[in-house]
Amino acid sequence: MYEEAGNSNLIMLLNTAVYPFLVAAILTLLLSKVNRVLITTSLGAGFLIGLSLIHQGLNIPPSKALDFLTVTVLLGIISTLIEPTKFSPVFKHLFLMAALWVSFYLLLNPVLKHQSQAISLVWAASAAFLVLVISRLQTHEASAKYSHAPAISLIIVAATSAPVVSIGGSLLLGQLLGVLAASLAGVVVIQRFIWNASSISTVTLGSFVLAGLLAQAHVLADLPAWTVALAYISLLTTVISGWILKEDGSIISTLKAITPQVIISGAIAAISLWYVWPESSLY
Repeated sequence: MYEEAGNSNLIMLLNTAVYPFLVAAILTLLLSKVNRVLITTSLGAGFLIGLSLIHQGLNIPPSKALDFLTVTVLLGIISTLIEPTKFSPVFKHLFLMAALWVSFYLLLNPVLKHQSQAISLVWAASAAFLVLVISRLQTHEASAKYSHAPAISLIIVAATSAPVVSIGGSLLLGQLLGVLAASLAGVVVIQRFIWNASSISTVTLGSFVLAGLLAQAHVLADLPAWTVALAYISLLTTVISGWILKEDGSIISTLKAITPQVIISGAIAAISLWYVWPESSLY
């Protein structure tokens, strides 16, 4: 019995952290030689590998709420690839808003449609606007040459939210947050220590997936809205610290920039865990 439990835990660890990290890292190592904008596809591939391993009922074309995470990844990649083009800033922002709206609508509508279509539309529009604002703030002041703090802040929020979501709502969604954190880490490690280049191009796709998973944790798994909202809005911590503590390419500057995020996200996760922890285990 103990051996079976150990094997099960090992498989969960491999599917949630090891395989997504390795896929994202290896593809980043290869694709950065071609075009560093393409590293966003490394993040997408790492996450999709983890999704397919954990969510074994994955359907293509999508039919269930979790299946639409594949569309979210695709929309996030397209939005990232459009950013360095010569389209006007207004067009890029409108496209990003539309892509986020479609992503949230598809992720949430399978559940919210049982209430009313208007609720799905309002939910999707509100969430899309929030993610648009925060993701633009994350990348606006970040160094295109040195910055890793925005991507690492996504890792921190995903990693600290994973146990809250797993215990308070859905183990599956908690694992997927772990997959996202591992995939982002794979990209950041290669970009920082091998190519000595920024990982800022992962922020858009990372924001798509992180916000989508947190929204699903509330709508699908009944996690309190304030817990997921605080978790995501806490990304503003790194935005603010980035205004004060500029990254200059050194590890120390990056650590200084992300330290406030670690503290704030850790505190939010601790409070949220206390709130969602099953009452029967507190006595």
